[in-house]
Amino acid sequence: MKRRLALYSGIALTLLVVWSLLLYSPLGKELASARVRAQQAKQQIAEFRRIMAELPVYLQTHRSLEQNRTDINEALYAKDDILQLFALISNRAQALNLKVLEITPPVEELLLLNNIMPNPDKPPFLNLTVRLRGGYSNFGDYVAFLESAEFFRGVNICQITTSPDQTAPTDYLIGFQALLGQTEETS
Repeated sequence: MKRRLALYSGIALTLLVVWSLLLYSPLGKELASARVRAQQAKQQIAEFRRIMAELPVYLQTHRSLEQNRTDINEALYAKDDILQLFALISNRAQALNLKVLEITPPVEELLLLNNIMPNPDKPPFLNLTVRLRGGYSNFGDYVAFLESAEFFRGVNICQITTSPDQTAPTDYLIGFQALLGQTEETS
C-alpha cells in the first residue's frame, strides 16, 4: 500500500508539475512580456514628460528665431523692387515701340545690396544700363519718361549707335541711377 501511495503520489506530483509548467510557462512568458511593456511605457512617459518640460523653452526659442528672421527679412532690400523697376522700364519701352535688348545692373552693386542692411532714411540706389533699338523720336519720348519718373536720379551715359549708311537699325544705350523702391509710374 505504501508503494501504491508513493506511486500515486509520484504520479500526482508529476501531473501537478507538468500541469503547472504547462499553465505557468505561457503565463510566465506573458508576465515577462507585460513587465517589458510596462518598463517601455515608463520610459516613454518619462521621455514625454521631459519633452513637455522643454516645450515652452523650444516654443520661445522658435518664436524668437522667427521674429529675428522676420526682422532681418524686413531689413534686407526687397528683390521685388528691382524686378518691378525692370518691368516698368521694359513695359514703357515696349509701349513706345522700342525693343529692349538688355537691362544691365552692375553685379557688384547687386551683391552689395544683398550684403548690406539698408537704412530706411537712406534708400539704396542702383546704376542701370538699358540697351534699346528703335526710332529717334521714340527714344526721345523714352528719355522724357525716365526723367519724369520718381526713381530717376540722373543720367550716367547716353550713346546712340547706327551704321554710317543708316541701313542698320539704331541702337541706344542709356545709363542712369535709379532710386530703388520708387517704381510708381507717373502719368
